[in-house]
Amino acid sequence: MNLSKNSAVIVILCMVLVIIICIPTNSFIPFLRVEHVSDNKTMSPAEEDVYKTVDEKEDFVIIDGIEKIEGEPQIDIMKIDDSSFLFTQCTHPKVVNHGKEVLAICRYIGSYQDLYLRYSLDYGKRWSDILVLRGSKELGYDFSVSNQSKPSLSIGSQGYAMAVFCSQDVSSGFYMLEFQDIGDPSMWTLSYVDLSSVQKGSFRYRIENIHDMSIDISRNNEVLIAGVGDVVNISSNHITHDTPIILFSNNGGKDFELIFSEDTPYQNIGLEKTSVSIDRDAYVCYEIRGNGILCLYFPDKNFMDGWEDFSVESTDLTVYKNPHVYTWNDHAIIILESITKDNSDIGFFLTTDSGSSWAPGVVDVASSDYDERMPALCIRDKKFVLSFERGYSVYVTESTDLETWTEPKKVNSAGGDIYPYYGFSDFGNDYGIVWGEIYKGQPVIRFYGGSADIRKGLPDILIVENSVNLCNNNSLILKKTNNILSFEIENAGSADAGDFIIEIYMKRKNENESTPVAFKEIYGLKSGERVRVNITLFDTKLKDMVKALIFFVRVDSLIIKMDPPDEVHEDNESNNELELKVNYSSIFPRFSWLENTINNLLNGNKEEEYQNVEQLITQVLSEYLSE
Repeated sequence: MNLSKNSAVIVILCMVLVIIICIPTNSFIPFLRVEHVSDNKTMSPAEEDVYKTVDEKEDFVIIDGIEKIEGEPQIDIMKIDDSSFLFTQCTHPKVVNHGKEVLAICRYIGSYQDLYLRYSLDYGKRWSDILVLRGSKELGYDFSVSNQSKPSLSIGSQGYAMAVFCSQDVSSGFYMLEFQDIGDPSMWTLSYVDLSSVQKGSFRYRIENIHDMSIDISRNNEVLIAGVGDVVNISSNHITHDTPIILFSNNGGKDFELIFSEDTPYQNIGLEKTSVSIDRDAYVCYEIRGNGILCLYFPDKNFMDGWEDFSVESTDLTVYKNPHVYTWNDHAIIILESITKDNSDIGFFLTTDSGSSWAPGVVDVASSDYDERMPALCIRDKKFVLSFERGYSVYVTESTDLETWTEPKKVNSAGGDIYPYYGFSDFGNDYGIVWGEIYKGQPVIRFYGGSADIRKGLPDILIVENSVNLCNNNSLILKKTNNILSFEIENAGSADAGDFIIEIYMKRKNENESTPVAFKEIYGLKSGERVRVNITLFDTKLKDMVKALIFFVRVDSLIIKMDPPDEVHEDNESNNELELKVNYSSIFPRFSWLENTINNLLNGNKEEEYQNVEQLITQVLSEYLSE
């Protein structure tokens, strides 16, 4: 049968249409791609609420070198008798952890709205007294007579945590509370970022009325902070109200880039509930009050070109609320409430290509006749872990592919009297969930430290604190030469650990590189087992002793690394290394006077000079042994 050109085209179009109709739109294929959607494009049901704006960016302002003013925080200690709650009379809790150390912060509701903190050094089993932040004498403010905003909290891979918040005593800036050591309040600092007068070229700006702040710290200790505020162009008297304000630091928060737009369409639209996340790319997500969500993002953290934007608008049938954004590599997911016919379910939008395309999805176990609300997501042990509130209780579920989820596990043990205050629940990086609820008419904060039980038991090998020392084997040849590094190791996890290697490295003064010294193989460590390990750094025979006296010149520290290839899959991979500060006399108490001499002789680092030094040291030791 012969067809005309027009007939052939019609047949081909019909076949394509049949294929499109037959594809199930409600089945989630991992990493499904949703291309840019234009206003005149016909959309499938799965895509109908996805909008990707591609307007040209104009009037983006980036101001470098925003510095903070540091001070020492003044802290009151409030002793408590009731251990039933983490906090009472408090809302908006956040929690982070680094190994065993857990830090929680919240907002106290009293005569003034203050920031309360507590920390734990044993996975949340025991907590410090309540610490009340009262400001800083250096900064000249007293928080006890002003209101603080709800805080946001994040932690870096090295255990350095930061919280950001605003205070009523100032209108053009915000505060940063930094925790160099979670368990040592004397190491905390309170900083103020002043945005009352910042300049770009001939223009001077003031950022004021900042609110709904959020912070995230990347694995590389980059810091992303965002919120909502007013931009006042002092030079032109132009004001951009209620607009996105973004700050980025690539040096751990020492100073920031300030990013905003004077010509953004996203002003005075009710932005709130900010959520940020940073990895390879940087993402800032907002709820648009009653109108959906907005995500602004910077692929490859390229702020010079301004933000890309992705928005999902609420419709007559569906309302989107409470977004939470989470990133890993070049992937990002916005998990959120999808409310249809007065029923709230959990859905998400996913990108695997730095925001070039987005795919919709649903969490099947959180799509029921009950209301599921306030989702929060993280990745742990190569699994997605999701918490949400359902039926006045907090639940946790897991997935490896965002398609199949485990049966949700109820976190709280109470019955129907649970009502999460502001519907809030949140994860630490590895361990623990905090949430608010109403107890006997009062807002309280609870902590659940059993979230590690959700996954299979894992070992956790670590070096026991304060157990490391240099010692000797009482050699009759060279007494008091400390050639043995002795320390205890422990498996604090819930499963046995297989064989692993412990390696010792040495770092010299004014050098960044470390040099391997010795190693030892450990043939397994049972759960809960603690053993002492002795590793010989060098032998005390004359020949080996000579080489050691030369090798350890300018020594500054010894570094213990357990399982450096990461062959043991652990509950916590961040506590396998410890650095011990030492010096030459720590190892050779009777020969410390030789260090400068050897160092001077080795100044040229030539092979014949090493040989000459060895001969000289051999002669010195021979004379010493003959005495």
